[in-house]
Amino acid sequence: MIVARYAISDPGKAAERSRLLDEHKAYLHGAAIHILLSGPSAPPAESKGSTAIVIAEVETLAAFEAFSAGDPFVRSGIYASVDIFEWRPSFGLLLESL
Repeated sequence: MIVARYAISDPGKAAERSRLLDEHKAYLHGAAIHILLSGPSAPPAESKGSTAIVIAEVETLAAFEAFSAGDPFVRSGIYASVDIFEWRPSFGLLLESL
């Protein structure tokens, strides 16, 4: 199944986010799950949190939820909100590679 995580950073935790960025990236690169795409949005407007999306292929939603819970950004409360959901892509150039 394909799952997505949409997370919005807490703008009040920008310094801690910067401090944990390398650890967060290392966690994503070393993931035991199959991450298809991951990355942040363009820089946010002033006093807005940045957003980040992870799209992965996993056996179960629970496997992705466990992966997400271990992310240094999640563990440290960098994200003000995290939404995780199954995604069912139905159209696009990348669809054939899934």
